[in-house]
Amino acid sequence: MEGFIAIFTILYAFWPLIIFFGVRPLFKRGEPFLDRVRQAANHVFWGWLIWAAFWATLLVNDQPPFSLIPEPLNTILFFGLGLVSGGAAIGFWIHQRQQRRMSLADAQTLEDLMALSPDDFEALIAELFEAYGHQTRVMGGNGDHGVDVVVTTAEGEKWIVQCKRYSGSVGEPVVRDLYGTLLHESAQQAYLITTGGLTRQAVEWAEGKPIVLYDGEGLVRLIRRTQSAKSRNVI
Repeated sequence: MEGFIAIFTILYAFWPLIIFFGVRPLFKRGEPFLDRVRQAANHVFWGWLIWAAFWATLLVNDQPPFSLIPEPLNTILFFGLGLVSGGAAIGFWIHQRQQRRMSLADAQTLEDLMALSPDDFEALIAELFEAYGHQTRVMGGNGDHGVDVVVTTAEGEKWIVQCKRYSGSVGEPVVRDLYGTLLHESAQQAYLITTGGLTRQAVEWAEGKPIVLYDGEGLVRLIRRTQSAKSRNVI
């Protein structure tokens, strides 16, 4: 136990690294700013909890922690970080819990789709496939190789769906990776559905392959067409 205490004493001194590694999601490209802030807050808060465990262990064992920042400034900054990041992370979580899950009938514009959380966007895409009589399974955080939704058709075929809810453009490398996942999953078809755009190279590379691409505008048209067909009892 004494060895662990010595390690925790040294590790606690480097708690400012939480900020360095935690804010990295802020610099991701192609994702909405608030999503990046939410991810950064979560990363910082979870990192803070780990370092808080180091601090608590030292406190219980009457071992003063080693600090690179003079006291009491070090303690004030450390617990201030926990308060701010924890408040932000919990606030985003409450907001997502209170956010009403949008149905196909409500999603009529790109703005509607961008207002969804990533999980709700995946659920909406699953609902879209279900409107055509298919069975779906939303993978969520358990998705493998970027598969967000698995579709089983009435004919027994397996389709895989990758959902990208962001404003950037999807390039050829993403489509190439999806094709590799298609082969790995032994699926008959793959869908890449995004609220953003598609580069010319991505569209050209997918030609002749069992890959269907939908950009934001195409997705909105598909949703409207699906709703129109449902209202006429065509589906």
